[in-house]
Amino acid sequence: MEPNIFNNYRDWLEHEKMPKGKKAALVAAMELFSETGFDGTSTVQVAEKAGISQATIFKYFHTKQDLMLAIVKPVMEHFFPAYRDEFFHGISEQETLPEMVKFIVTDRYHFIKGNEEAVKILAMEMMTNEEMRQLVGKLAMANGFNFPVELMNDFQRTGQLRDDIDVAALLRIFVGQLLTYVIESSFAPSLIKGEQEDLKLITNQIVRTISK
Repeated sequence: MEPNIFNNYRDWLEHEKMPKGKKAALVAAMELFSETGFDGTSTVQVAEKAGISQATIFKYFHTKQDLMLAIVKPVMEHFFPAYRDEFFHGISEQETLPEMVKFIVTDRYHFIKGNEEAVKILAMEMMTNEEMRQLVGKLAMANGFNFPVELMNDFQRTGQLRDDIDVAALLRIFVGQLLTYVIESSFAPSLIKGEQEDLKLITNQIVRTISK
């Protein structure tokens, strides 16, 4: 079963020692961000859902952005390494380049769909917050694990990767294909033939692009 980022965060928060009002604000914000997105949620709505005053929210968080960051940072620090390790364990079990591509496309698509709002929030933070970009870079290479190098090593061990494809190209190709498909499924569903058929098509396209 794919991990649900917000559920993981809720479980983590339950065991954290912090003022009741602060915890209530975080839980309410997490639920509202999940339901209506960051832009569609106001601090007034968070306060109402949490059963606290808006002044209490601003006592702990100067802005709505700070409130969101208080959710995002623990997710990245506590859960990202486990998600990363599980992902690479799955890659290591694939023997050929087509098998590897199929696993990545299927696994990451279901991860994104299972955590759509959380991924959207994380992506927005990555684009607008330098602190978050630095944190992601640090975690990608935490505990002696270099995400880009490991990904490249896995593809190169198949002996089927084109010599002119580097890790930056790999990431652009996978991210571009998957995000385009997720956007299409959300905003242009008429273009979608069927999840299984479309993921197979994406897999084949990537294999043709990066294999010798």
